[in-house]
Amino acid sequence: MLGETKPLSCSLYPLAYDPSEDQFYFDTECPLHEDYVAELNDRDSDASRHLASMAAKLRPLRATEPDYLAENFAIDVDYFELEPISNPSPGFKA
Repeated sequence: MLGETKPLSCSLYPLAYDPSEDQFYFDTECPLHEDYVAELNDRDSDASRHLASMAAKLRPLRATEPDYLAENFAIDVDYFELEPISNPSPGFKA
């Protein structure tokens, strides 16, 4: 319905991003949690492509909208059970 015009949080989900730590987190209550994290070991997986896509989307916002990203993460922390992603795909950089 919203297509590419989704709000940032909707596009990111099941991820959350902490700009102060330059760290992605995962909502542990998402039913895809185990599969998504496991797929990060494969660069060609849907999870790796999603993470890379979100990192690319956030790159310009980190420079131009740091307050927005911080506010977005504060909401995610209050709403979700978050776990840091410790094994992003090889070559990943937010």
